[in-house]
Amino acid sequence: MKFLIQWLYPGLKIKRWMILFSIGLLLVVFGTTIMFNYQIFGALEEELFVLAYQLTGAYSYTMLAAYGSILSIFGIVFMLVGIRKLIKRFIILIAPEEQNQVSRQVLGRIELSKGPHIAAIGGGHGLSMLLRGLKKKTSNLAAIVTVADDGGSSGRLREEMDIIAPGDLRNCLVAMADKESVLEQLFQYRFEGRGELAGHSLGNLFLAALIKEFGTPENALEAASKVLKVRGKVIPSTTEEVRLVGKMDDGKLIEGESEISAYPANIVKLSTIPEKPKAVIDAVEAIHNADLIVLGPGSLYTSIMPNLLVPELLEAIKKSEAPCIYICNVMTQPGETVGYTVGQHLEALMQVVGKGVIGYVLANKQEVNVDTLSKYVAAGSTPVKIDEEKVEQLGAILITADLLGETAGAIHDSDVLANELISIRNLLHASINTDSLKAYLKGN
Repeated sequence: MKFLIQWLYPGLKIKRWMILFSIGLLLVVFGTTIMFNYQIFGALEEELFVLAYQLTGAYSYTMLAAYGSILSIFGIVFMLVGIRKLIKRFIILIAPEEQNQVSRQVLGRIELSKGPHIAAIGGGHGLSMLLRGLKKKTSNLAAIVTVADDGGSSGRLREEMDIIAPGDLRNCLVAMADKESVLEQLFQYRFEGRGELAGHSLGNLFLAALIKEFGTPENALEAASKVLKVRGKVIPSTTEEVRLVGKMDDGKLIEGESEISAYPANIVKLSTIPEKPKAVIDAVEAIHNADLIVLGPGSLYTSIMPNLLVPELLEAIKKSEAPCIYICNVMTQPGETVGYTVGQHLEALMQVVGKGVIGYVLANKQEVNVDTLSKYVAAGSTPVKIDEEKVEQLGAILITADLLGETAGAIHDSDVLANELISIRNLLHASINTDSLKAYLKGN
C-alpha cells in the first residue's frame, strides 16, 4: 500500500490521470447501460431485491443500497490492486533494480526541474566540483566550459584529431551525471603503459569518437549526456580550436595554456587565437535564461577567463539581468595567481569584463587544516587573503562563509558551496532593499 500511496504525492501529476481513468470507467458503465437499454441491469436489480428479501424478510431500498455500496467498494479495491500490479509490472520490466525507488526518484526529478536556472562558467576541477553540488539542487543547470586546454590527453587528441579539447567537458559530464555508475568510472579511466593509448582518458577518447561520428561537439555532448543521464547541459563556450596567448610581466608572449601556466613570470594580459572566437548559441541562450550566473571557482587565467574572451558570451553576461557572482579560489595558484588577494582576483577579471558586471564575490573564511596547508605551501600555494575594502572599491559586495566542510581541505566542499549559492540566489531574488541585503550578506 505504501508503494501505491507514493504515487499520490503532490507534484507527480498522477492523480489527475487516475481521476480521468475513473471518469472513463463511469462513462463506459453508463454507456453500456444505455446500450443494453437497462434490461440486464434491471434484471440484476430484481435478483438483488429477491436475495435481500430471502435473507432478511424485508423488502427495502436501504438493503439494496447497502449491497450496492459493498459492490462499489469491491470494485474500487479491484481497480486499485489492478493499477498497482500494472504499474509495478511496468517498473520491473523497465527498471528492475530500482523498482522500490522509482516514485521517490520521479518526485525528486520533479523538484529538481523546479530549481533555479544557473549558468556556471569556467573549467578544470573547480567547475566540476561545483557542479557535483549544484546538480542536487536543480536540473536547470548549464555548464559553460572552456576548450582552450592543450596539455595531456586533451592536447594530444586536439592536435591529432583536429577537435576541441575534450578533457574539461568530460569532467563536467561526469560531475553532472544523475548518479555514480560504472560508466562514470570508465569515463575517468586513464590508460597506462608506453603505447599510443598511454595517458589517454577513456572519456576523452569516447568524446572524440562521438564528435567525429555526430559531426559537431554539441551533438556529441548531447549523445554523451543521454548515456550518463546528465542533469542539465554541458556546453563548450566555443567550438573553435582556441589557443591562449599570455603577455607576461617580462614582456614575452607565451602561447598555449600549459606553457602559460608553466612560465616563471606573472601574467599581465590574456588573449586568444583566433582573436574573437564565435560562441556556441546554446551557451548564449543559457546565460539569457539564467537567474544566477556563476564564475569559477577554478584557475583564474586558464579556466575562467578564456570563456570571457568569447565576445558573444561576455556581451550576454553584460546584458543579463541575473546577478553575477564570482567564487574566489581558496588557495593561490603557482604560475597564475601567486600572492593574489580576493580583490586582486576580482581586479584581474574586471580588466576583461569591465566594472558593474560582477556584483558579488564569494570567498572562503574557514581555515585550512594544518596537514593539508603545509603540503600546499611547500608547492608554492597559500590561502587567498580577504581584502574587503578593495572588493568594495571595485564595486562588488563581498560575501564570506565557511566553505571547506568538515575536512577543511584546500578546496571547496561541493555540497557546502552549492547550499551557500542557492541561499544567496534565493536572497537576491527576494524582495529586500539594497541596504538590508548588504547588511545581511556582510553578516553572513
